[in-house]
Amino acid sequence: MLKHIRKLISTFSLLFFPLSLIFSLPSVTPSLPDFSGQYVFYQDTSFQRESYIGILYYDESTYALRYYAPATGKGKSYKPEKNIHILFSVDPEKENLELTGERILTSISPEDTDLINYIHDFFYEMTARRQKIGQVNECKSDYQNFMQFGGDVTIYFNPIIPIFNLERIESVDNKTILQIVTAGSLKSSNDQSFAKFIGFDEKIVDKAHKYKVDKKAKQFDLIYKASEDSTELKAKLDSSWISVAENFYTLGDIGFFTVNEVRSEADNQIEILKRRLLLGNELVYPNWGTQQIQTKGNGTLFTQVSYHAENDSYTYDFKYLREIDSKTAALFTLVVYAGAYEPNKKYFDSIIESFE
Repeated sequence: MLKHIRKLISTFSLLFFPLSLIFSLPSVTPSLPDFSGQYVFYQDTSFQRESYIGILYYDESTYALRYYAPATGKGKSYKPEKNIHILFSVDPEKENLELTGERILTSISPEDTDLINYIHDFFYEMTARRQKIGQVNECKSDYQNFMQFGGDVTIYFNPIIPIFNLERIESVDNKTILQIVTAGSLKSSNDQSFAKFIGFDEKIVDKAHKYKVDKKAKQFDLIYKASEDSTELKAKLDSSWISVAENFYTLGDIGFFTVNEVRSEADNQIEILKRRLLLGNELVYPNWGTQQIQTKGNGTLFTQVSYHAENDSYTYDFKYLREIDSKTAALFTLVVYAGAYEPNKKYFDSIIESFE
């Protein structure tokens, strides 16, 4: 059981790349730094079939882009799965995007020429449009002509999204053409999260993880201090939760709770943390369509559902971040499998409400 929950925990541990691995698009100075290994996927509804386009940021001269479409239809209308993954090298010294090389990492056929051109166009066009918008310190939009997506569109930018800061593109009749669906950060050179993303199911199904609240369990106040000089961090749990460490509790094999004091020397550490809390880890894909970011007290509560590809399951992820001072923040994390959370929302939500 403990081995199972440790695997769940490891996918939600904070992961920061060294500051020496910070890069940006040519002629772009982002308000939040992009770190090596960060990636984003979008659903593109301009195609007649379910389609996704993703971009991965290795370093200032190396990117990967990937087009994916699942198999669809039956009989004469059947269309096989499409998966085109291209590694690009660019000249970071040039003012505009200039490719210096490329390598196609997946098998292709002559009929894939249009899709390869689409990937190239997307890279060029989105880089140019991100350059055009200038500084993105807050959510903003821009009305542009974008023939790749049908002509006049409104492009929405959000600084919390890595690489292009692109959130979505809408047509003149307010229909969404392109929309972020997930974002993540590779854990190592062996992490296949970018290469294996295949979209999300329409419904959240989790029959493997069930939980019945023990109404006789005794409630207690959890009080944690990282050091003698640290601020007290508090939450309310009950005796169903087992202490694995002073600031770490498990609920059988269906969930875990942690509380930490996070320190950083970065000038905008709170904003960097906010982005990091929304990114997936190894083969764990947060569904940005389920995402909620709410002000709670003097902090921010992040809520989203994540798909775990390794065991085909879903979790509800709650992270509460509150600034203590310019270099220190309190972080509460509650992660519960969907099959346990959905029938017991009141119970788990009461734990979230107790964070202080």
